[in-house]
Amino acid sequence: MTQSSQLRLYSRILFYFWIYTLLVILWGAWVRISHSGDGCGDHWPLCAGEFIPEFKLQKTWIEYAHRLMTGIYGLFVLFLFFKIRNWTTSLLSQRLNVSLLVLMITEALLGAILVKGQLVTTDDSVMRLIAMLFHQLNSFLLTGVTYLFYLSLKNEPQTLRMLSWKPLALFILLPISGAIAALSVTLFPTISLLEGILQDFATDSHVFVRLRIVHPTLALTLGGGLMIWLFIRNHHRAGLEFLLAIAIGIMTLVTLSPVALKMTHLLVAHLLWARLIYLFVSSPDSNNR
Repeated sequence: MTQSSQLRLYSRILFYFWIYTLLVILWGAWVRISHSGDGCGDHWPLCAGEFIPEFKLQKTWIEYAHRLMTGIYGLFVLFLFFKIRNWTTSLLSQRLNVSLLVLMITEALLGAILVKGQLVTTDDSVMRLIAMLFHQLNSFLLTGVTYLFYLSLKNEPQTLRMLSWKPLALFILLPISGAIAALSVTLFPTISLLEGILQDFATDSHVFVRLRIVHPTLALTLGGGLMIWLFIRNHHRAGLEFLLAIAIGIMTLVTLSPVALKMTHLLVAHLLWARLIYLFVSSPDSNNR
């Protein structure tokens, strides 16, 4: 195969790999929601000290399945790195290739910290919150780099450049604050919306509970502001997608965060993230978005 045909092939592979990355992240969220983070004990990367453990508990196979998915993910990133690093591609593609490897390693290390530090299941320490914030940030950077890498290879030999970084920098604040809200809802569920609101402002509530209001506040102000800005800039489709995301967020809050809506909310956030990257990167179809 010529390099141009290989670039086209691997750009398509990267697109499907980006989808796989989303599935891995969603399964990781299910590990947290189902309190299965200790399904393999505090062993890492082995499960209960074994390559194939006994599946006596549901949380063991949930956690083990996630580790298998992340293991496959890591092997593919390594393969991709060594496959592409010697190709004649743009500097951006080479940097994204390295960035993907680095972010994969940091993602694995953050997962190890959560497991080895027993910052899972019902742990409500500040250390778990800090680890979760970095975990959330790293996962969004991971999917963003993967999607941008796909776009870069797709448009070779043209070098892509970001038309504007500001919307991306502002948007990333939403999932970071969302990590706080997600952890709070998992550890401190409420039986009614009114009870939840009262707990948000109660001085004796856990710090996670008092902080969770930050996310809906940012979603309505910052997210709403980005939506209006997109409409003003004539990016009507992206504006409507933001409107849909805000509606799903409100529905999740009002219905006390059922699992299906939690997962949908997280997926939509990653899709919006990719949408913004696509919208603000220069390529031959930049004027048709």
